[in-house]
Amino acid sequence: MRIAAVLAFAVALVLSRGASGQGEPQPGENYVETIPGTTVTFEMIWVPEGRFWIGKTEVTWDEFEVWYFKKDLPPGADAATRPSPAYEPPDQGWGRKRRPAIKLSRHAARSYGVWLSEVTGRAYRLPTGAEWELACGPMPEDVSRFAWTAANSDSRTHEVATREPNALGIHDMLGNVCEYVEDDWSEDDPVPAIRGGAWNTPEVARETRARYDEAWNARDPQRPRSVWWVCDGSFLGFRLARSAP
Repeated sequence: MRIAAVLAFAVALVLSRGASGQGEPQPGENYVETIPGTTVTFEMIWVPEGRFWIGKTEVTWDEFEVWYFKKDLPPGADAATRPSPAYEPPDQGWGRKRRPAIKLSRHAARSYGVWLSEVTGRAYRLPTGAEWELACGPMPEDVSRFAWTAANSDSRTHEVATREPNALGIHDMLGNVCEYVEDDWSEDDPVPAIRGGAWNTPEVARETRARYDEAWNARDPQRPRSVWWVCDGSFLGFRLARSAP
């Protein structure tokens, strides 16, 4: 029975990949990706100036939990290393689904990108700082229409794409959650850099840039501390990018 269940799952996975499959997206085109074996989708937006794609939104709990909860695998199947359970509810009690995944380390964000690349056959990764700025574009005159910040967020994250998109059609480049980029803070200080500001940032700007602070995970009682979660990182999230082939 166990073997039959695994085989049935494998067949369903292949069929779902075929059903959701599409020709290779061409540079200049936006596209929607379906995570194989699920009905979860996300959209990638073409950034012509840098010739790359970037997520239309920050990675949501719906997307992240496919990996975190091993929803892509049959029951009882072994999996490569994935996040251990968080010390506290990772959603801060605000809800999950279409809200951005939060309290994650850059290691977790990178690892999610590696897994997503393996299951989709397309190479997903964190954007560089330069790519992030190109995708962000110029500052809008009325930031509140485009960003959840300390001024309008009610001290919490919000579902993605509930503020207006920028000129490229990308949501939440400013506010909601700070976003990891691939770059370190500096060559002499190789800790993560984060961009864009968050729901608790008084003023956000294209140039908003912060250095990861180990104090954000000081309350983690585990020793060694988790490499996946950041206890007080309710403002930390990420989105993915992809280079043109």
